[in-house]
Amino acid sequence: MPKVWVSEPIPCSEAAVKELEGFADVKVSKVFYHVIPTEKVEGVDGVILGDARFTEESLRKADRLRVVQRFGAGFDVVDLEACAKRGVYVCNMPGLNAIDVAEYTVGAIISSLRGFLKMDEAARRAAWQERPSLMGERLKGKTVGIVGLGRIGGEVARLLKPFDMRLFGFDPYVTQAAADEWNVCLTSLEELLRVSDIVTIHAPLNPETRGLIGEKELNSMKPTAILVNAARGALVDEVKLVQALQAGRIKGAVIDVYGREPPEAKNPLFGLRNVQLSLHTASWTRQFFEDGMVWCCRNVTRALRGEKPMNIVNALS
Repeated sequence: MPKVWVSEPIPCSEAAVKELEGFADVKVSKVFYHVIPTEKVEGVDGVILGDARFTEESLRKADRLRVVQRFGAGFDVVDLEACAKRGVYVCNMPGLNAIDVAEYTVGAIISSLRGFLKMDEAARRAAWQERPSLMGERLKGKTVGIVGLGRIGGEVARLLKPFDMRLFGFDPYVTQAAADEWNVCLTSLEELLRVSDIVTIHAPLNPETRGLIGEKELNSMKPTAILVNAARGALVDEVKLVQALQAGRIKGAVIDVYGREPPEAKNPLFGLRNVQLSLHTASWTRQFFEDGMVWCCRNVTRALRGEKPMNIVNALS
């Protein structure tokens, strides 16, 4: 019987794992790893990978491994080349979390404009006298810049359309004809940053996009602008972002992802009052985890039966 290892305790996955157990011997890790240990992959045929890094060292004793199935769309945590050399498929599941991340993004935009966190804090202190300082901003009429118009960015645009906003987009791989479906005007990154009241990032992390938003880009944004990042932490220079927020060069930020994950408790973002934070949970809905884990388990089963799995992201040598 094939052996499958799930690298972390994934919520809402019981039904999917039970289905997979009809085909394979399944072990689910009870702990979270930053990097997958070598010994965990030894004697394993398939891995369902959470957020831990899967490195060349992780593969050193992978004598039977045939497939690494990423639970999520991003695959920057996996050494694709090392897996390809070993003849190991790496697969992702793009698009399944698009609506979840898009809903988070729209909610985060509204929350940051209206100051829901400050309202909640003041209410818990019964600080009625602070009501004048809790004035928010209307969403209607604002300009939103969407960096990356893939499945998630496109879904964000679709959800924002009823709010009567101006939507600008930057994506070198999307045509204006495609963007017209979402009522998005394509422009350069420089122009998008200059005109937008809210900038939301939905680009993949790769060598081309790493550090996409740095000091120059932050300085070109409006001082009243809000930056939302629910994609990958390394897309933004975190040090320069903190400096921009501290200096008031931008008004605020909503941050779900970090340059280092898990983030350190002393991360300076945690001490800023003009930042709304979460812990890489933009896609965390019950529906996504249930559907996503079923998809992962069935794709692993497909690969271990000798069929070509879906959504392969590496080219085997």
